[in-house]
Amino acid sequence: MKRVKVIFVLAAFQVLLLFNCGGNSLRSIEQYDVAYIVEATTMNYFLIPEVTGQRVAANTQDQLVENDRFGRYVPALAESWVVSPDNLTWTFRLRPGQFWVDSTGAKTDYEITADDFVEGFRYVADPANGIRNLWAVCTVIAGLDDYYYSLVDSAAGLITDRSREQLLGSFDGSVGVRAADRYTVVYSLKQATPFFLSYLTMELFFPVEKAFLDRMGQDFGTAADRLLYSGGYYLSTWQRDKEIILTRNDHYWDRQHITARTVQLQKVTDAAAELAMFMRGELSSATLSAEQVQAITDTSNREKAVLTDLSSVTSWWHPNYASANPEFAAFIRNQNFRKALFYGIDHEALLSLDDPVNPAGLVRSTIIPEGYCFDEQGRDYTDYPGVREWRQAGNPYDPELARQYFAKAVVELLDETGHIRGVTPGVVDLRPVAEFAADGRLPLQLVYVHSAESRSTAAARRFQAMMLEVFGADNIEIVLGQFVADDYSEAILPNRYDLLYSSFRFAYADPLAQFGRIVELGGRLNVAVDSAAARQSAGFSDPELRELINRAAAETVLSSRYELFAQAENLMLDRAYLIPFRAGGGAYSLSKVVPYTMPRGGLGLARFKLKGLRLEREPLDVGRVTELQAAFEREMAAAVAGDR
Repeated sequence: MKRVKVIFVLAAFQVLLLFNCGGNSLRSIEQYDVAYIVEATTMNYFLIPEVTGQRVAANTQDQLVENDRFGRYVPALAESWVVSPDNLTWTFRLRPGQFWVDSTGAKTDYEITADDFVEGFRYVADPANGIRNLWAVCTVIAGLDDYYYSLVDSAAGLITDRSREQLLGSFDGSVGVRAADRYTVVYSLKQATPFFLSYLTMELFFPVEKAFLDRMGQDFGTAADRLLYSGGYYLSTWQRDKEIILTRNDHYWDRQHITARTVQLQKVTDAAAELAMFMRGELSSATLSAEQVQAITDTSNREKAVLTDLSSVTSWWHPNYASANPEFAAFIRNQNFRKALFYGIDHEALLSLDDPVNPAGLVRSTIIPEGYCFDEQGRDYTDYPGVREWRQAGNPYDPELARQYFAKAVVELLDETGHIRGVTPGVVDLRPVAEFAADGRLPLQLVYVHSAESRSTAAARRFQAMMLEVFGADNIEIVLGQFVADDYSEAILPNRYDLLYSSFRFAYADPLAQFGRIVELGGRLNVAVDSAAARQSAGFSDPELRELINRAAAETVLSSRYELFAQAENLMLDRAYLIPFRAGGGAYSLSKVVPYTMPRGGLGLARFKLKGLRLEREPLDVGRVTELQAAFEREMAAAVAGDR
């Protein structure tokens, strides 16, 4: 305890010393300097699993449309579009005379044409390329589902009358993406989708120059010169684990709104180092750790720490329904145990590691984020009955209720000798994450997997202590395991976890963006898919939930669609299949970035776009940001009124 106090006092002293010493002004307000933590494994903009790669892709590649600073969809590489009366055909007219540039900023001979968007989609539709998010559009683009799974079946040897090459050749005649002429791209949809524009901010809809892609082969995106660029910036430098530099594309169609000439991302994994760099003028912004926020809470410097807006990203507690740990596999299929977990986790106590002042402000208790899905009357999806109650409830923590549910689960799962029914004792090998002996008795061993980052490690230890406090050492044992870089490739895909905390961006403006992801997650929670393989992988099937999701996905009237999705979400939360936890954003920071100047999207990659970015020479304080927010809200209200 004394050591903890010493560390906190030292942290407080260091923060106050930095504030009092001041710092040099940013060397140039035309250069945006920012830190990143996790290195990008690839810059192939169709893959980009890490946030760092997503930030680069959002600014170096353009799409057909983009969001303006009020969140409206406006032309980007497409100068206009028309929609058929039945909402099934979307036709986009490209800006002629736009060219790809290389990693030196030089204009190439390759013009950006409709074929580039077709070839981009041809690339993501091929399972051989390993695109992770294709599930998001399989139910939207006509013919895509059949085309994709024919290639999957061919690779598995299930199709013998046609070769892979013949199947690939069927794309143009079967998938609803085509070039009507050099500057016109047409998307044909499976059903009316009024929110289709929101899909176009996803990485799946980027263009690619086929001749260049073919020449690069497997090297596409492995270095700055292994890409071409269609956006406001190009990747001029990529030194892994050190720095990434984006330079303004002077050939870009909207160059006047690319206000920062250079964007420099520096790898900084330590919060104290990030703050020190900001105070020396080496960074344009710095995110504060909980300790740093606490250090200035009762000082005059508190007004310099600005809380960022919440985002559409949601973090969930993600249980593994196909766990290789037989003890957890038995327990997680029991609803009473799931509800014990649901009510046994104190979200606010864990979120105080991010916001020691108001952790309740970070709690998100719904699967679908508030403020992103609106029906034809402008009603927010999270205001629908069945979801509204969960949103208003906030932190579900109730330790006494959790213990009651756990006791019920024990009665249902253990036999008269104290053995967990159906569990054979043996070694559980989840190496390199964890390895242990399972005896099929209490305490239940639960493998909680987290990253090696200091905040994640602290949260894991707090979670471990919390579970022991709520359920007792005789009932549960938390086995902590780590992944190094990516939870999906190191834990989820190889099935080396029981429970992990993971964040999911909201891809497009419909509840299916999250329900579809739940279905897609490697079969781990595939309760909505009516197939023997899914049931075997998931360990169970929920016909009622499956029917609701399928009915909702088929409904094209938004209000009717939302009613069904709200019933499905209520069912998922009540049966504790998934535990929503935290809203993205909501971090304290010191920043010279003027808010409300960049695209206001929140979906797909829109939240990373820096177009319109403005910097000031000194950090903005709370008062200044409050004034800017009030002015922005007035402007947005006027803009919305003008659109009616």
